[in-house]
Amino acid sequence: MTTTTARRAKKNLKEDQLVTTTFRLTEWAQAHFNQVIIGVVALVAVVAILVFVANSRESGAKQAQREMGSAITMMVQGQYATAKGSFQQVADHFGGAQGAAARFFLAECELHQNDYKAAADSYDAYLARVKDYPLFEASALVGKALALEGLQNYLEAANSMAAAVDKIDVKDPRHFDTAYSAGEFYAKAGRTSDALKYFDMVAKDGTGDLKDRATVSAALLK
Repeated sequence: MTTTTARRAKKNLKEDQLVTTTFRLTEWAQAHFNQVIIGVVALVAVVAILVFVANSRESGAKQAQREMGSAITMMVQGQYATAKGSFQQVADHFGGAQGAAARFFLAECELHQNDYKAAADSYDAYLARVKDYPLFEASALVGKALALEGLQNYLEAANSMAAAVDKIDVKDPRHFDTAYSAGEFYAKAGRTSDALKYFDMVAKDGTGDLKDRATVSAALLK
């Protein structure tokens, strides 16, 4: 067999195989018409669901943003009860950054209402999801400390405030205020050595009236 003849035979074989395969697929489709239709419908349904979910997520994100904006406005106006309800809705129905931020603001509302137990729980709920929205981590730790102070749980309050100190840059004006508060809470909890640590920190590197107060507080414990 010549090379040309061999190539032609190989080509004919491929064509024959294609014809055979096409025929068999057609034969199978005719014999299984209902299954083919169902499969096509199922595929279309899956595509439709994926499109719907994508659109729903986009729509849901916009809805969450609107609700958050409205709730924050009410919060600034002192309408904590109403704002709290809106934040709770977003926290319950949305994940990611929106849901995490809503839990933080929910805790802030509860703290302003002196509902210390609920506030501490809501701060914990935010901190459990802090990776989704880390911007408020230090503020949440401070808020939790204040809620725990309201519950007279001074040791846990001090621990939370101390954790906040580590999250706040030393150049941030809040750094030494937070450190002084940690010292106060540790002093109330009877943890003198821990209290001195934070009072001495402020006395050494703080400024103004806060530095003076820390110096006096440290002296009283020594």
